[in-house]
Amino acid sequence: MSPHRTATGLTSHAPRNESDLLPRWARFAPLALVALALAIDLPTPGAFSGDVFLILSSMIAACVYSLRAVVGVAVLNSVAGLVLLFARHLPSDGDHAVVDYVAMAVLAWASVPLCRLRLSLLRRLMGAQRVAESAQRAVLPPVRAWWGDTWIAVRYEAASAAASVGGDLYAAEHTPYGVRLLIGDVRGKGLNAVPGVAALVGSFHEAAHHTPTLPELARHLDEAVSRHTRETAAVGGESDLSGEHFITAAIAQIADDGTEVRLISRGHCPAFLVSGADLQVWEPEHPGLPLGLGEFDTGPWADESRPFGPGSLLLLCTDGLLEARDADGRFYTPDKVLRESWRQGPPTVVERLAQSVHAHTDGVLRDDLALVAVTRAEHAPHGRNRSAGAEPPPAGRTYG
Repeated sequence: MSPHRTATGLTSHAPRNESDLLPRWARFAPLALVALALAIDLPTPGAFSGDVFLILSSMIAACVYSLRAVVGVAVLNSVAGLVLLFARHLPSDGDHAVVDYVAMAVLAWASVPLCRLRLSLLRRLMGAQRVAESAQRAVLPPVRAWWGDTWIAVRYEAASAAASVGGDLYAAEHTPYGVRLLIGDVRGKGLNAVPGVAALVGSFHEAAHHTPTLPELARHLDEAVSRHTRETAAVGGESDLSGEHFITAAIAQIADDGTEVRLISRGHCPAFLVSGADLQVWEPEHPGLPLGLGEFDTGPWADESRPFGPGSLLLLCTDGLLEARDADGRFYTPDKVLRESWRQGPPTVVERLAQSVHAHTDGVLRDDLALVAVTRAEHAPHGRNRSAGAEPPPAGRTYG
């Protein structure tokens, strides 16, 4: 299951409707089994009964059809059973054939309450999914696609099939210092990582507007993560969580009137910078320790800059991309997709990368995945207010 939504970027593995749960063959199986029962039973000797296929037809219908359709299949199987009873079995088997037919009919009609139970559970599942989507919008708010000439697209996929949000995070803010981007990876994954995600993203949205430099912003976020860890330990009754809870992160800044991008990394995986025919793997000279471990870091808290003119593209990612492996244990590399798609804009880049990494891993992501692609266009798209954001689309869409 892989519905997508980008540049707010959230991708949920949870089914949005019942059809997402069903393989295509299951929709036709009940009627095919009725036909199979008649085709096999009628021409064969009386010792063979097609009742088993009729029962299986009703049970599958209970799993895949609406209540009205399940009742229809139960009626159809009851009629088909009568045809087989009078045409093949009643003359030879007598009372035994009647007992078999009654048992088949009871089981066929038992599919109706089973269907009602399934639909009730499905309604609860969909309700829980709607709550999860509201929660994920609160934890990872939508990202505006355009700020002036800066074009952003985001993609997020949680590794847990039961969660819409995991341990990876992203955020973007337009500040007096330019567009600032955050990407990070909380130690651990799944729902246990969500409080850390919320703490860091909330701090970033506020501090990004008031800290002049990226090292100052990184230190502020480090303090926020440390404070969250201490409070979590106090509430949970744990004596010390220092060194156990941390978040790797990278923060980028693109000035509104500049031609460079600045980046500071706190233990995070490398970024990728594409310009013309040049693809750079950007590994900062001083990556530093992850956020939450700043008290142990005696090295410099320094950012770096690279040229970033119109048309250049920066990709920030988490290790869910770079540590994805195929069946032979080979790590995924995004170079080929970046070279082929970077000119087509950030939404295409994140979409193509997600498709490529899914193909590389046969559709199984073992870690959360977050992608942030940003470029500076020479002009905003015709008809779009350059300072206006895009409205979030329905989940399952890509935009930017």
